[in-house]
Amino acid sequence: MQTINKEDSKILSNKLTMHYAMIQSVDILGYCTIFSFASVYLLSRGFTNSQVGLTLTLSSAIALLFQPLVAAFADKTKKLSLRSIVVIILAAFTIFSILLLVTPAIVLPTAILYILLAILFTIQVPLITSMSMEHINNGVPVNFSLARGIGSFAFAILSFGLGFLVESFGTQIVILVNIGIGLLTILLVSTFKKVKTTPTAGAHRETKALSFVAFTRKNKRFMAVIASLSLLYFSHVLINTYSIQILQKVGGDSSDMGIAIAIAGFLELPAMALFPWIYKKIRNAGTIMKFSGLFFVIKALITLMAPNVFWIIIAQCFQFFAYAMITPASVFYVNQQISELDKNKGQTWMGMTMGISNLIGSLSGGLMLDSSGGVSLMLTVSIAVSMVGLLMLIVIDNSRAPSVGEAAGD
Repeated sequence: MQTINKEDSKILSNKLTMHYAMIQSVDILGYCTIFSFASVYLLSRGFTNSQVGLTLTLSSAIALLFQPLVAAFADKTKKLSLRSIVVIILAAFTIFSILLLVTPAIVLPTAILYILLAILFTIQVPLITSMSMEHINNGVPVNFSLARGIGSFAFAILSFGLGFLVESFGTQIVILVNIGIGLLTILLVSTFKKVKTTPTAGAHRETKALSFVAFTRKNKRFMAVIASLSLLYFSHVLINTYSIQILQKVGGDSSDMGIAIAIAGFLELPAMALFPWIYKKIRNAGTIMKFSGLFFVIKALITLMAPNVFWIIIAQCFQFFAYAMITPASVFYVNQQISELDKNKGQTWMGMTMGISNLIGSLSGGLMLDSSGGVSLMLTVSIAVSMVGLLMLIVIDNSRAPSVGEAAGD
């Protein structure tokens, strides 16, 4: 690992953190358009709730097959940098967004293109996370949690505005935003400073990085944690994917949905900005993940019991302790538990937890919504599944605090 003096490190850290925050701010908007507004967009194209669920389930399933393969390639290749791989994926994302924009409102071609968009977006997310971790592990403490929090703030602004834009101009505005997101993220990623590593470290990386199968065998407890988080996120995925149906049940509409999502996003910024301080005090990412898991369950429970839009918004406020804390905690959990040579695979597996939840949640959620139980049944099941995930995480994880001096990204 190369060394860098303290003053230069601080200057470089601030510069990279701001650049990385811009990447996060633009890229995370894709989650808003692709997933948070999926039901709104697809329903407007003639889909049923079950078809929305099937579309998102297929995208999650296919993404789960490709994510570890792409991560293994990123760990081993010397021909392409991490930035180049991300740019290629984002270019394909932009092209398919343009195709979707001009495609007639027919279910099958719309579903195919939407599945491709969701796959491409999902694959590149953990690679962008790894871009910051490369610098952190190379002695330049990029403040990942602050950058991710700023991204959530941008997400909140778009969520707030997009709900009103959809009401005024129709759902095609969502795809136009996708195109802009793809182009701007390509620009930001391609200009992000490349990590400089020593030749020795590079050679070691080439010969020692584990294969996909070997990684899962070596890190069995980590894989069990991945399974528990996938169940824990179940309620979060269903609330995000089917927000419009939940709000309509209590008398809300698309603009209320935008407000609710925006509030949750706004609260993520202060939570993630506080994370480095909390991490330094606790020094155990696993403990923070368990704490956050409890609030996933509480948030879903309040959502189930909400009699009106106001209480849905109250439930969204628990995003501060739930998703906003577990997101940076899970990233640093990988940094604690997985060897330097295989961190791309580790971050990808951690990123896949949400994809696995989407896989088991999107289709089942759509089917439950179309059943006589409707929203109430969906939320009740989601609470039960998330509670199982939380209990599994508490039992399985036995991580310890890292050695004194390990950077928390600040």
